[in-house]
Amino acid sequence: MIDCIFTGDVMPGAKVVTASPDPKLLGRFREADLVVGNLECPVVSEPPAAMDTRKIPLWADAANLPILRSFGFTHVSLNNNHIFDLFEEGLDETLGLLDNAGIRSFGIDYGTLSQYRRVSVKGITLGMAAVNWVERQFCGHLSRDIGDLDIGFLKKDCDFLIMFLHWGDDHNIFINRDQQEAARRLIDGGVDLVIGHHPHVTQGCEVYRGKHIFYSLGNFIFTPREEYGSLPYSIRYEDCRENVLFQRPECKIGMYVTVVFDRTGYRVTGVSPVYREETLPAALPDPLVPFFDDMLERMNGQVRGSAYELNEAGRRMILTRYTLPLILTHPLYWPVFFKKLRVGKAVGFVKQGRMGRLWKK
Repeated sequence: MIDCIFTGDVMPGAKVVTASPDPKLLGRFREADLVVGNLECPVVSEPPAAMDTRKIPLWADAANLPILRSFGFTHVSLNNNHIFDLFEEGLDETLGLLDNAGIRSFGIDYGTLSQYRRVSVKGITLGMAAVNWVERQFCGHLSRDIGDLDIGFLKKDCDFLIMFLHWGDDHNIFINRDQQEAARRLIDGGVDLVIGHHPHVTQGCEVYRGKHIFYSLGNFIFTPREEYGSLPYSIRYEDCRENVLFQRPECKIGMYVTVVFDRTGYRVTGVSPVYREETLPAALPDPLVPFFDDMLERMNGQVRGSAYELNEAGRRMILTRYTLPLILTHPLYWPVFFKKLRVGKAVGFVKQGRMGRLWKK
């Protein structure tokens, strides 16, 4: 029997974290045989000399790696839209630091690293593979898409095949059609468990053909930036990237999933919320329990009903209530806005039918 914990995004940040982890949460994690999360940034020992400024780059100080060890992280996926923010030099250093810390990585085809990793514990073999669907123009050469992976071959190599998907719409608690259709195709093809992350918020889950799909587990360890307020783009690189979207309770609440694998199958033994007031997660405060319960019911209801119109409504709400007002009222945000507003991206948006559906509503 293998006791596993899966988390969402991990990004401890460029400032050294001095806070102590929640002892109760720490104790539960240390009991697990495997703890797996998505490392949402490169890790380096000194401030980087160069960053990919086509977007807002993320990075973490190597002094924060003991935090991951204290939570018992054994493996991290690197297949996401920020792992290449400090280019190949940053990735190389990250791999060395992780190896020295005893944390195994997987998810990208780079050097000796593979998109797929086989892990054997107590006579049971787990296969873990990762795919990134977000901003692939920045790191697409490091990974392959789902269609390029031979799911049948991978399934024969392990007892249980777990797929980690970096996908979904930023800050939107409702899934889109592509997520659900892809997740179900993966299950049809032989995947046993789907773990999603990226949107910085949690999303719903479902059981399809007896297999579990968790569309997003949200942030787990993530550097806060509320205290910085609205800062210009040119000085947001030193952990000053916060905006009002990250201040919402939806973004401060994440989840971790406990799963037990044995020779007869697997069972999900817990879906637990955590709350991140600052960088480190802790137990969900009592006043927020009703809020989380309601949010979880709405998210799962949307998944059950495949109500993709809620995803579209959420996209419009985020754009009009948060993103555009923030950009329009702070001219120094305009450079990154226009960098992101590429013609190719706009054309892709229309081709997916999202622009058409938005205007029809």
